[in-house]
Amino acid sequence: MRKLDLDDDVFGHVVPAIYVLSDARGETAKAVVEAAAAQFGDGSVEIIRVSGVESVEQVRDYFDKNFDPDRPSAVFHTFANGQLRREIRRELDRRGIPSIDLLGPAVTVISTLTGEEPSHAIGATYSEHPAGNE
Repeated sequence: MRKLDLDDDVFGHVVPAIYVLSDARGETAKAVVEAAAAQFGDGSVEIIRVSGVESVEQVRDYFDKNFDPDRPSAVFHTFANGQLRREIRRELDRRGIPSIDLLGPAVTVISTLTGEEPSHAIGATYSEHPAGNE
């Protein structure tokens, strides 16, 4: 892969970390991140999945113990519960960790189109597709 022309190699030889956070298994977010990372070649990022997140306290605890502030990082997340999604986003913003909500905007658009409220069901994709297909 062609490298960006930066004055110095800003990140050195450190592989950036992409954290995938989810209230379910994290398969949806992981698939999106893998598709995006494929544009940059093998080993361009390390994907770290944190599944079964039920509270912002879990996220705080995880990042307090595992986050390296000297390593380039970002978070991609999928949370069915809008309140939890907002709390986690605020926590990540407070820590200065860039994040992308992969589910919220799509749910909002579909809700607007259908005139229906979302179920906020965790892992809804899996409950409707028992074979494990998303």
